[in-house]
Amino acid sequence: MSTLQQTFFGRKEYRVDPKGRIPLSSEYYSQLDLADNNAVVIAKNSNDEHNFLEVFSKKQWDEKLSIIDLMEDDDDKEWLLMNYVGTAVLAELDNQNRIRLPKSFIDYANIDKDVVFIGAIRTLCIWSKEELDKSSQISKSSRESRREKMNAARKLFDERGNK
Repeated sequence: MSTLQQTFFGRKEYRVDPKGRIPLSSEYYSQLDLADNNAVVIAKNSNDEHNFLEVFSKKQWDEKLSIIDLMEDDDDKEWLLMNYVGTAVLAELDNQNRIRLPKSFIDYANIDKDVVFIGAIRTLCIWSKEELDKSSQISKSSRESRREKMNAARKLFDERGNK
């Protein structure tokens, strides 16, 4: 039986200060398990449809790198190495547990003032509030597709004995 050690969920809205800093809630901070260092890895998402940021602890990032390293050497792996791994940054939190976003990341995610942290099970996502609102306009066919995928995942979960 598989259990997730760290799970992120929920939604928290913040405003970016003039220096590009965003507070990290105590709940998310404790889930990131930053005891060894007070830094997170920030990466541009690997989704071609929307521009948002992903936040990982160093341990979570190293796990993701190990998975990418095991991929077959092809165009997808090369893309991930160049555009995902190659653009990620290590960002230290300040003494008030704020993350300072590099200007290039603010531009990439179209962040103006308001941001939303979205818990996405194994990672935190940082969205521009405006971009997230736009992406929330979902067609019925997309909902049906997600429902089918969730049912298939549930079946796999049950088959593995996780009832």
